[in-house]
Amino acid sequence: MKKILGLLLFGALLAFASANVFAASYNTSTNWFDSKNVSHLNTIGQNIIKANKMPTTVTFKVTDNENMNTDIAATTQYVYIYSGDLKYVENDNELAAVVAHEIGHLVNGHNAKSSILNNAISSINPSTTTEKGAATVSLLKTISSNKVSKENDKEADITAVDLLSTAKYNPLALISVVYKADAAVSGGLLDSNLSCEERIMNIYDYANYNYPATVKANYKTDSYQKALNLIYANLKIRNADSKKLAKAKKEQEKLKKDKLKRVRNMAKSTNPWSSAYSLIQVSGN
Repeated sequence: MKKILGLLLFGALLAFASANVFAASYNTSTNWFDSKNVSHLNTIGQNIIKANKMPTTVTFKVTDNENMNTDIAATTQYVYIYSGDLKYVENDNELAAVVAHEIGHLVNGHNAKSSILNNAISSINPSTTTEKGAATVSLLKTISSNKVSKENDKEADITAVDLLSTAKYNPLALISVVYKADAAVSGGLLDSNLSCEERIMNIYDYANYNYPATVKANYKTDSYQKALNLIYANLKIRNADSKKLAKAKKEQEKLKKDKLKRVRNMAKSTNPWSSAYSLIQVSGN
């Protein structure tokens, strides 16, 4: 009997170790193009998709092109995850955070919005064939792109927090990844006009306002704890100034209202990512 129990215990420990091998092996040298890692990436991605009732026909692929999803029309066939972001992943929560941020861009239809804006700017001055005309259009595109990029990343971040929370992943993992990636500023998650500090505070404030229990429970990685020092320093300054405190609260209230407006518009969208996201937000599931 003892021998049988021993074998059962050994089997259970072996199964546990096998189930956690990916989480234990994540580091900057992990080969994310390896078939086993791609398969695990798809498992995490499918967990997020199914929990949020999104299209299940999608396959997640790893790419060295950080703009792959913006270079193609949004579909429910493939979602490309930038390899540069994956090297900052330590565990499944952080892998889920990278995936959720990318889905956040798709949900909000950022690719289509950017294309429409650029086309509209190009049509302002018909004489873009001249050097001066082309330079003017190029400048306008840069200015508008910077502003749109900033807003897009804020939307993708807070959408990712919602997606992660629904799928039972820790949304604070997104802060952990952003903090680590800031050291390199090599594109991907950090390819934004938002500073690392602003990104972190936006994510933290949104998570704390909408999912306070999760924030209170903490997220115990070294990078998140370091980010938390920065967050607490900002909160200390904010809490000492009644105007800044009131402004922060007002911003979160506005975010909630803006989110409801976006969800309403998404319900009418032909984008399958948007319509699925709006459905689960309205139903509260």
